[in-house]
Amino acid sequence: MVTRPRFFNTYLYYHIYNRGVEKRKIFQTARDYQRFVDNLRYYLHDQKIPFTKFERLSDGDRVTYLKMNPETPETRRVHLIAYCLMPNHFHLLLKGEQYNGITVFVSDVSNSHTRYFNTKHERVGRLFQGTFKSKEIVGEESLLQVSRYIHLNPVLSELTKRPKSYPHSSYKNWIGQNSSSWLNQDLINTWVEKVKGPEGYKKFVESKIGKDSKRGIENLALE
Repeated sequence: MVTRPRFFNTYLYYHIYNRGVEKRKIFQTARDYQRFVDNLRYYLHDQKIPFTKFERLSDGDRVTYLKMNPETPETRRVHLIAYCLMPNHFHLLLKGEQYNGITVFVSDVSNSHTRYFNTKHERVGRLFQGTFKSKEIVGEESLLQVSRYIHLNPVLSELTKRPKSYPHSSYKNWIGQNSSSWLNQDLINTWVEKVKGPEGYKKFVESKIGKDSKRGIENLALE
């Protein structure tokens, strides 16, 4: 599905989310989750070939492709600082680097996952519920609250009791228990320091367990 360009201010952060059409699952196996993460990593930068083709390259051809198409500040589309993949939807916290970088990034990721998912699970048609949704984030407090909401999604859905036990999110990157080169760890660290470091962020997030995680931020329900 072609996504019409939307303007995203490259100085601001955005909460991006979408769910499966008819609320269906978009992740059914561990491989489905990992494939989506691979897409996120790949499409952070401009690419000459789709991920499905890159994935089929031999190890040697992959090395050659990456040498001929190096990832540089000029090729970067977006900065990804937080994510959570749920069985029937996903959440991303992004800052654009290129004009229309967010639109192109999310479109490429969604289209690639749809092609993969439909082939693997022998289905046809749309996988996602229309064009992805976005919320502009203004202010430090709002960004931290949105990141908390994203990381608490598995707890709110009763998939786990503690966010650090959920394997398909960036929570451990924010509490100093994991480091992923493809996430912008420098930006993550900047925001974490505003709540007194990884342990302070952990307390900030987990203090909301059992409470209304949406209180104080705009309605983020998947409509």
